[in-house]
Amino acid sequence: MEVYLVLCFICMLPIPAKSITTVDCKPAINESLAAKITINTVILQQPRCCFDNLTNLPCTSNTCEIWLVPAVDTGLSTFDANKASSAILSLSPYPTAFTGSSPANYFLTKVGLQSDFPCVSPSPGGYFRVGADGACSTTNCNGFLPQGSSPSFKYLLVDSVNKTVLAETKWSDSIALYTLKDPGTLGDGFAGRSGAMVVITTLLSVAAAVLLLFLIVVLALCCCGGKSKGSGSVVGSVMGSFRIPRYDTHHLKDPAPYDNPAYEKERKYTTQDTLPKTKATSAVNPVTQDTIKLQKI
Repeated sequence: MEVYLVLCFICMLPIPAKSITTVDCKPAINESLAAKITINTVILQQPRCCFDNLTNLPCTSNTCEIWLVPAVDTGLSTFDANKASSAILSLSPYPTAFTGSSPANYFLTKVGLQSDFPCVSPSPGGYFRVGADGACSTTNCNGFLPQGSSPSFKYLLVDSVNKTVLAETKWSDSIALYTLKDPGTLGDGFAGRSGAMVVITTLLSVAAAVLLLFLIVVLALCCCGGKSKGSGSVVGSVMGSFRIPRYDTHHLKDPAPYDNPAYEKERKYTTQDTLPKTKATSAVNPVTQDTIKLQKI
């Protein structure tokens, strides 16, 4: 009888809850990646070295699992009150975690095994994207985060056999997600320009116009050339390169000297205005020549 009473007294004693170790580790954003924050996703650093110093665990690094808890608003305190439950993984399923009259405002999703995240990272760009599964519907899927919210995150070390929490990290700082803007509020014009930008643009435009005008003038001079004073015909720049001032047209019936118009302005190559003229010689009759000689004698 006495033994029975002792057993009943022992059964009535409260069973202390199993303590959960909190490690000095906190999830953070991976700053090395683009689009680390969107309207419904967040890229976090992987949980490396967070649980490696724990001992006396019921599982090894190849069997212990690492889970993530995204929570918003009251979800932080709600999870802290429920984390010792043996059914913690299913208390707040994702499809209804943030809906209803009194939502839990948190859900759990599996990240991987502890052995998948050693202290030495195999690649510097390791990350875990929260919300990678999109609009999923399973209990522990990695679904979208509530748009416009500011969630916080916590990593958990879970026993793979009985699915209970063995250790946890600290809550991360709240991360504000981007919000969608109403298309009607977006401006359809150009943004304002500073006074310095207006001045620089004006100067560049004037310089471009002056350069274009200069090119047009140069092309006009090259193509048209100059005009001679006498006849009004166009004399190209090539004509000025000839230095022969005068020559006689011997092959014509009535020869006449020809003057180079280009030479008139450049007389530095000779001291005479024209080449010496050719003197015409007349034939002498032999009889007349003998008569001239006799007269001289």
